[in-house]
Amino acid sequence: MDLEKLLDDAGGFGRFQLFNLMIVYSAKIFCGWSMFQMTFAGIVPDFICEIGARDDDFGAGYDVLPVNMTINKCHVPLNATDPTSESTECLAYNYTSPYTTIMKDFHLVCERDWIRPVLTSIQMAGLMVGCMVSGQLGDAIGRWWTILIFVFMHCLGNIAAAFSPNWEVFAVCRFIIGIGIGGVMVVSFIQPMEFMPTKWRPLCACIPAWQVGVAIFALTSYLLQDWRKLHLLNGACGLIQIPFLFLAPESLRWLATHGRIDQAVVVIDKVARWNGRSPVSHARTTLESVYEEQKKADENGKRYTYMSIVRPWPTARLTLIICYHWFCYSLSYYGISFGISELAGNFFMNIFILGVVDTAPQIFTLYTNNKIGRKLTALVLVIIAVGSSVACMVLMISGKGGEGSIVITSLSLLAKTGVAVAWNVMQTWGCELYPTVTRNLGYGAANTTARIAGILAPVIIDFKTRMTESYILIGVLLSVDLVLVLLLPDTKGKSLPDTVISVIDIKVQNPEQRSSNLEHERGSVDHSTTAERSSNENEIESAINSIRDESFSDDKNEDVSGKRAYNNGSFRLSIDDGGKGKDCSESNFEHGDDELTSARV
Repeated sequence: MDLEKLLDDAGGFGRFQLFNLMIVYSAKIFCGWSMFQMTFAGIVPDFICEIGARDDDFGAGYDVLPVNMTINKCHVPLNATDPTSESTECLAYNYTSPYTTIMKDFHLVCERDWIRPVLTSIQMAGLMVGCMVSGQLGDAIGRWWTILIFVFMHCLGNIAAAFSPNWEVFAVCRFIIGIGIGGVMVVSFIQPMEFMPTKWRPLCACIPAWQVGVAIFALTSYLLQDWRKLHLLNGACGLIQIPFLFLAPESLRWLATHGRIDQAVVVIDKVARWNGRSPVSHARTTLESVYEEQKKADENGKRYTYMSIVRPWPTARLTLIICYHWFCYSLSYYGISFGISELAGNFFMNIFILGVVDTAPQIFTLYTNNKIGRKLTALVLVIIAVGSSVACMVLMISGKGGEGSIVITSLSLLAKTGVAVAWNVMQTWGCELYPTVTRNLGYGAANTTARIAGILAPVIIDFKTRMTESYILIGVLLSVDLVLVLLLPDTKGKSLPDTVISVIDIKVQNPEQRSSNLEHERGSVDHSTTAERSSNENEIESAINSIRDESFSDDKNEDVSGKRAYNNGSFRLSIDDGGKGKDCSESNFEHGDDELTSARV
C-alpha cells in the first residue's frame, strides 16, 4: 500500500485538492504579472533630441531643431538649415510618449540603450538563482516554508523597485524579483502535485495561473501606463495573498519521507475531512512504511543533493533530456514574448493575447494527457511549434514577412502557444519521472537550465535587428527537441515514486509470468548458508510484491523478464526488454550503494 492508495481512500480528488491548488497557484498569478513588467518598462518612447549648452534640467535651455530632424535621433546636425552639416550628440531628450517607462525616467536611449536587455537578463539571472536555491531548500525545510519565503521576497522586491532612484538600484530589485519568481515557480508546482491522485496530476500543469497573471498585467499596464505604479500594485497584491498561504499544509509526501509521521497523519486527516470522508484507518501504517522504505535507502548516510540526479548514467541521461526540453522551451517562449513589442499590432492587445491564447489548449491537455499520454501530447504540440517557426523563417527569407506583418505576428503567437503548452506538459511529465526524495531537485535543475535560456533570450533572440536569424535558431532547437521527446518513457497511469528504490519500472507480462519469474529467481540464488537463504527469499518476496504494485495494465503485451541475483551483498538487476537487454546491475550500481537508480529505464 502506498501514498497513492492513501490519497484515494481520503477522497481522491476533492475539495481539499481544489482549494489547495487555488491557494498555492495564486502566487503564480503575481509571478506571471511581474515577469512581463519589463516588456512595458522597457518600451522605448519617442523622443526629440535637443542640443546646446548642458543644463541641470533635461529639456530646458536648449536650441531646439525642427522635429523632423530630431525625432528619435541620437545625432543631429549643428546647422538646422543644413542637414548635411556636422552632427553632434543629443544632450537632452524631450519625450513625446504618454507612457512612463524606465527608458524615459532613466534616459536609457541612444548610447545607453544597451541597458534594457541587460536589465532583462539580470532578472532572468535572479530566476536561475531562485530555481537552484528553492530546489535544495524545498527538500531540506519543506515545500510550504520555501513557498512562503520566496513569495515574501518577490513582494518586497516589487515594492522596492517602485522607489528606485536610478537604473542600478532598479537592476538589483529586478534581480531580487527574479529570485522570488524562480523559487515560487519551482515549489508551487511540486506541493499541489504531491497531493494529487494519479489521474488528476496533469491538472497541475493545466491551471492557467501564469496566463491569468500575464492578462492582468496587460490590463493594468493599459490602465496605469506607469512602471512604478505597476510594481507597487503587484507587490501590494502579493502581500495580501500571503495570509491565505497559511491555509495550505506541508506536502504529505515530504512529511512521510522525512519521518514526520504525526504531522503527516494530521494532514491526511484534514484531506479526508475536507473531502467528506472519515479518517483513514491505515494512514499511520502506510506513512510509516513509506518512511521505513526511505530510511533503508538512507542507511549509509545518503543525502540527496544535485549530484543525486546526475548519477548513475540512466539518471544523468534523464536529467540531461529534461533539462534540454526546458532550455529549448524557455529560450523560444521568452525570446518571442520579450520581442512582442517589435511585432505588428497594438502592444497591450498583443500582450493580452499572449497570455490568454494558451488557456484553452492548456486545459484540453488535461484530457489528452490521460487519454493518449504525455508523450504523444507533447509530440503534437512541438510539431505545431516547429511548423510555425519554420513558416516564419520561410516568410522572412522570401521577403514576405517583417516586423509589420500580421501573418508573422500570428505565426509567432502560434509557435509560442505550442511551446508554452508543451512546456506545461513537460512539467508534469518530468516530475513524474523523479522520486519524491529528488523530485524537487530535478524540477529545480530543469528550472535552472530554463533560466539560463531566459538570460540568453533577450540577447540572442532579437526581433528588432535579427528576426530571420532568430526564427532559424528557434526552428533548429525545437526540431532537436522533437526527437528527444521520443526518448522519454510515458508515465500515463503510473503512480508517483516516493523513494529512489521505487523508481525502477519492472513490467511483467501476466500473473503466470510473475510466478514463473519468482520460481526462476529463487532457483538462481546461490546460498552459502541457511540463514542467507532465508534472508534472500524474504527479500525476493518483497521485490515481487513491489513488482506487483508497480505493474501497469497497458504493458500486458510487452515481453519483459526480470532477473535478480545477489552477489557479495549487493543487489544486481537486469531487465531484458524486447531482446534489447538493458542491464542495470554492473553498469548502473556501485558496490554497496543504496541508490539503485533514479531513472526509469
